[in-house]
Amino acid sequence: MTGHDDDTAHRHRTSSTMHDTADQLERTEALMHAAAERSPDPDTKARQHALADRITAQAKAIDRRADDLDDD
Repeated sequence: MTGHDDDTAHRHRTSSTMHDTADQLERTEALMHAAAERSPDPDTKARQHALADRITAQAKAIDRRADDLDDD
């Protein structure tokens, strides 16, 4: 295996791990939105939805960075 092949394989493994992490974050986000909907307190509900939205933004950013690794 050449150095280029090693680098490509490493990028692929890293990208795959990043995509898996993003997927896990998106599952967490969905659970948080569901929990927020069950909250009787409007302030808590709003905070949980806002936090879930921030998690979604991070998951999307991780996915974009992983895609960039795939494109190289």
